[in-house]
Amino acid sequence: MKKLLPFFIALALLLPFGSLICRASVTAPTDEWLQDNYSRREVYIPTRDGVRLHTAVYEPKDSLQHPVIMIRTPYGIVNSGEKLPGSLRSWMKMFALNRYIIVFQSVRGTFLSEGTYENIRPLKPEGASWSEIDEGSDAFDTVEWLIKNTRNNGAVGVKGVSYPGFYATTAGLCGHSAIKAISPQAPVTDWWRGDDAHHNGVWMLDIYSFASSFFRVRPGPSEKGPERVVNIDRDIYSYFMQYPDFPSLTASFGERIPFWEEMMQHPDYDSWWEERNVANRLHDVRPAVLVVGGNYDAEDCYGAIETYAALRRQSPDTHAYFVYGPWSHGGWRDSKYSGLGDSYFGEGSTDYFVEEIEYPFFAYYLEGKGRQPAPVHILPSRALDGSTAYDANQDWKVYSEWPLKERKEVSFFLNGKKLSRKRPCGSPKARQYVSDPSDPVPYMGKITNGRNKNYMAADQRFTETRKDVLVYRGEPLKEDLLAEGPVPVHLMVSLSTTDADFIVKVIDERPDGYRMLVRGDVFRARYRGSLSHPEPVTPGERTAIDFTLNDIAHIFQKGHRIVVQVQSSWFPLMAMSPQFFQENPYTVQASDYLPCSIKVWNDSRVSIPLIPGV
Repeated sequence: MKKLLPFFIALALLLPFGSLICRASVTAPTDEWLQDNYSRREVYIPTRDGVRLHTAVYEPKDSLQHPVIMIRTPYGIVNSGEKLPGSLRSWMKMFALNRYIIVFQSVRGTFLSEGTYENIRPLKPEGASWSEIDEGSDAFDTVEWLIKNTRNNGAVGVKGVSYPGFYATTAGLCGHSAIKAISPQAPVTDWWRGDDAHHNGVWMLDIYSFASSFFRVRPGPSEKGPERVVNIDRDIYSYFMQYPDFPSLTASFGERIPFWEEMMQHPDYDSWWEERNVANRLHDVRPAVLVVGGNYDAEDCYGAIETYAALRRQSPDTHAYFVYGPWSHGGWRDSKYSGLGDSYFGEGSTDYFVEEIEYPFFAYYLEGKGRQPAPVHILPSRALDGSTAYDANQDWKVYSEWPLKERKEVSFFLNGKKLSRKRPCGSPKARQYVSDPSDPVPYMGKITNGRNKNYMAADQRFTETRKDVLVYRGEPLKEDLLAEGPVPVHLMVSLSTTDADFIVKVIDERPDGYRMLVRGDVFRARYRGSLSHPEPVTPGERTAIDFTLNDIAHIFQKGHRIVVQVQSSWFPLMAMSPQFFQENPYTVQASDYLPCSIKVWNDSRVSIPLIPGV
């Protein structure tokens, strides 16, 4: 309980309005107010190698000195003509109302910025010459220009969501003394372990459509980004079934896309991936860091968790903060966000984040205003049916660490068709299914021509008719259970072939039968001993598969059931495994893919991180 005590203190210190339930949101500025109080100019900021970066600077019209807040993005700067961008009236409203100098910049090689773009550009080696460039040096040179050419107070903050979150992280490593605070939010961090492109080395097909434009070679500065070279003209299950292997999928682009091909040359976690993982460089970080993540982020849930964990490991003296809520990718910027699809999480959490967590963090470090923030804010989700409005803000937890050391990892065994806390007795027994590459398990019940972000919390009852999905159902809960932290998985399996994927889902079953996905992820058997040096499975041999699902923050309510599902495909969310060991699976033709008969033994378990006494 000791880690929970700060929560009650924080309510008194941080929430002067008294009741979370009754709080009113800050009114956003109007277009007229912005026009009266802000001016806009476009500049090309020179970097040390002569490349100029296209930048939009929004400055208060008064003569006072103000902090700078900057977003560096590969997605272009909105050309709003005479109007100022809508973000200043929504998720950037607190910075506008407090008259920050607001800066948006297209990173090197994108849109109207000069230079050559490189995906997840590695940071230059330590000890490299000053003249060498990386994303950190571009941030340094930009801040140097801003300090000299705007009416500022000498303090700069950098923030961003997704890829801009990656650029916020690299800005924090550049060493410029004016950068006092950064906020990587759902940051692209490791495209092999857990973000957009792969999960634990399994290729996420979601990157396909993105790659067909964003990964294309850019001939030079342009007001528009590269055109998409593929057109998904049907539901994505049918579309990807016509390109069932990587040779055919790659050919579907109709042209060479070098970065896509380069990723295919590195199927395992090697030095190429390591140098592109910015979390490996998070040591002696000088600015304060506010890491923000969404529990239901389909793109970069892992990036937020790993960035904060790496900071705690490698840079313990950094003022590091963590916020984690029941949000989709960037959902904390949407004032209307209340859930995903039919999964309802409650009202008000996003306005609370923008007004009471994010802005006060920057205000403290850039303005010297307010109190030092609490280290960790966690908002657990609930599997609500949405029949009545629910104020999500009453569930906020404030901690001094993440994850909590006193969490108790309670093992739930996959025994028969039951999910049980009791360890099975006697000789191990198994349930069996066949994973067939010609008939992979769909990722959702209703599939459209684009990946639906709602899958992260979707009803899983659509799998009930599948013979290749094992379901383990717990008893109705006698009390609420608060589950917070990573979820270790230990599977004991036997395969008829030398490799297969294992998808494990943790589900909250409501009394009405709705089965809301709380967390699901994949692990490929070849990586059970090493991510860098894979090994085949011995057919027929009982084999241990151990991995960890991303952190959860969820309240399993009284009367609900915890359910676990195990399967070996999740299509077309992720590419199908050939289901036999090959040094580079991206070279295998679909005609060589194999069905795999899989046994899951009853000493397998999923450990739910429960917070005692809550």
